[in-house]
Amino acid sequence: MDFSALIKKSFEIAWHNRVLWLFGFLSGGVGTVGYINPSGFNFTIPSSTPEPSDSQLQAVGRVLGVSDSPSSLISSPTFILIILAIVAVLLILVLLGIFIANWAAAALVYLILQRNAQRPTFGVGVRAGLKYWWKFWLLALVIGLFILAFILALAIPAVFLFLARFTTLAVIFTVIAVIVFILAMFVIASIGSLIISLAQRMIIHKETGVFDSIRLSGGLVKKYLGESLLTYIVAVGINFAAGFAAMFAILPIGIVIAVLFFMKLWWVAIFALTPAAILLFAAGGFWNAFNASYWTLFYEHLASKEGW
Repeated sequence: MDFSALIKKSFEIAWHNRVLWLFGFLSGGVGTVGYINPSGFNFTIPSSTPEPSDSQLQAVGRVLGVSDSPSSLISSPTFILIILAIVAVLLILVLLGIFIANWAAAALVYLILQRNAQRPTFGVGVRAGLKYWWKFWLLALVIGLFILAFILALAIPAVFLFLARFTTLAVIFTVIAVIVFILAMFVIASIGSLIISLAQRMIIHKETGVFDSIRLSGGLVKKYLGESLLTYIVAVGINFAAGFAAMFAILPIGIVIAVLFFMKLWWVAIFALTPAAILLFAAGGFWNAFNASYWTLFYEHLASKEGW
């Protein structure tokens, strides 16, 4: 495998097809999900001063234009409905983020695979994403459930040993399980990433089902294990170097914007923040497109060996 040619070709594909940057950025998925802690809200504030009388409350109500006391503005059922509404909105946003990430990832892979047959365009990517997004999501779900089953297989015996009061044996088993888990995570991270990357492309290229794609991609990884692991290590190294370089590139911009905010030059800071954010979004989209091209070219390399 000529890695210099692989990297150069991946860069060229990503650089000369700007539409890939948009799908690359969207395929990054949801970065963070906020949560609401109802117990963090304090509706009564302890005080050492006497409670106001009803006449005082009525006077305040007349001044503020309300007739009820402040403590009765939000009833318990209304508060519960507000919390449920917020949870529902957050759930919808999470589901929407999952859909967009898988839709964009499918579109990105399809456009790169079909680059020689047709020029990558937004419309083609949209249609391909809608066709394959659910398979990409199901693929990630199956791999995730496998990892969860592995974790439970290590955790459940330890829990039963503790419940049975075999404390010494439980502690020994827990230590061994933690060591096995740490070592296994390195293997799962590398092999799992390889299988997912190859399976995604196989779903589109060979029109296989999710389970067939996992089986076939696992066979490819096993057959070309050395080359696959080396390709994975190179990819990790490239991404580490890119992240290190990005940190040094972003740091001066962040310092300048922070200084502007500290000096209370709000409009100048916002004016500087807007192009910086656009630049970062474009860079992130390009880099995801580069990685997608990298793994697509590697898949095509293995597929050519198999005569596909």
